[in-house]
Amino acid sequence: MNGTSQTTLIRRFAASALLTGQLPCGIFGNKRQLVAFSEALYATRVFDRVLAESEDLQSVTAALSVKRAAAARFRREFGVKWPA
Repeated sequence: MNGTSQTTLIRRFAASALLTGQLPCGIFGNKRQLVAFSEALYATRVFDRVLAESEDLQSVTAALSVKRAAAARFRREFGVKWPA
C-alpha cells in the first residue's frame, strides 16, 4: 500500500472512531500503534466531554494538554496527523 492510501485509510479509521466512539475492527498495527490510537481516541472524547460540561478553564486546559500529547504520540507512530 503506498503512503497516500495508507494515510487516507488511517485518517478515515480515526475519524470513524471519533464519531462512533469505538475502534474500527479493521485497524491494525503493532502494540505501540494500537495504544497510541486508543489513547488519542480516549483523550479526544474526554476533552470533548470536559469542553461541553465544564466552565473551569483549568479543567479544559488540562484536558486539551492531554489530548495534544496523545495526538503527538499518534503522529509519531502512524506518521499522520490525528483528525480532530
